[in-house]
Amino acid sequence: MQFSRQVFKVSDFLSWQRTGTLVLSPSFQRRPVWTPGAKSYLIDTIVRDLPVPVLFVRERVDLKTQQTIREIVDGQQRLRTLFAYIDLSSLRDVNAQTDPFTVSRLHNRELAGKAFVQLPAEVQQRILGYEFSTHVFPSSTDDRDLLTIFARINSTGVALNGQELRNAEYFGVFKQTMYSLALEQLERWRSWSVMSESQIARMSEVELTSDLVQTILSGITGKTQRRLNDLYRKYDKAFPYSHEVEARFRKTMDTIEDVLGGHIKDSVYSSEVYFYSLFALIYDLLYGLGSSLEEKRRPARISTSQIADGLLTASHNLRSENVPPEVLDAVVRASSDTGRRRTRHEYLKSSCGSEK
Repeated sequence: MQFSRQVFKVSDFLSWQRTGTLVLSPSFQRRPVWTPGAKSYLIDTIVRDLPVPVLFVRERVDLKTQQTIREIVDGQQRLRTLFAYIDLSSLRDVNAQTDPFTVSRLHNRELAGKAFVQLPAEVQQRILGYEFSTHVFPSSTDDRDLLTIFARINSTGVALNGQELRNAEYFGVFKQTMYSLALEQLERWRSWSVMSESQIARMSEVELTSDLVQTILSGITGKTQRRLNDLYRKYDKAFPYSHEVEARFRKTMDTIEDVLGGHIKDSVYSSEVYFYSLFALIYDLLYGLGSSLEEKRRPARISTSQIADGLLTASHNLRSENVPPEVLDAVVRASSDTGRRRTRHEYLKSSCGSEK
């Protein structure tokens, strides 16, 4: 199929929408309506001049009016979001329940709650002048070809994993916190070999961070996608004690660096299963599993050398399978369920000379 690569500004699409020469919803495109969070996130992305996915458009000429008509093959929700924010009246099929929205304070404090006309002129110009990379198909491209294109755009052949699905569904405070915390530790995920580049590309480090934060919130629990989904849903609009959670997460990661540092890469703790147990142990020693988050808590002082010796000995024993049967079972079978995680936790704790 032939297509050209072009660049159009938001103001171009808005002008075409106002003159009735833009078709946002051709018959082959049926996409779910975006949430207010997704819309807010898009406006913030554009204001920050960050890239968004390419738009796909088919051009044809209306022989009666001799005007060029542009049909949106992919990008309906992005453009509809912009039209609703800039000029709601430009939408000929306004839905009063789903179209109006404002930018969330979580995404952009300066824009929060403001209508487009209330923004500084420089910010309005930045939005209107934002450029979309656009693939333009000629009128000779028939609907069957467009259906093929549309299917390929939205199906890479690789199923989205749990974290990728959460990334597409949630835009609130908990997601933002998890992504920030995971990003802060990026070099450690790499240097400790806990995450490969391909895992990072698919957001596995964010899922692990979410699982570790779940431990701060609730103690040792099993990891399931449903449980993580519930966590994101519960704290999407408000995340109580977030500052304390963030502080404890960072302190635990810093302490792991102090205790094992360069040894992690060559130990069992470079695997996600054991790293979870390592994090849970250090957090337990610093703050206590299940401890209240209602007020700041000073971390306990721990003997890093003693803990390091115990953890390295445990790593050697785990690799050589010189451990009690129940500990070995907690590794080779259903390693993310609550009971087996607790078994590994108690083993590491006893290896470091701490009481159960």
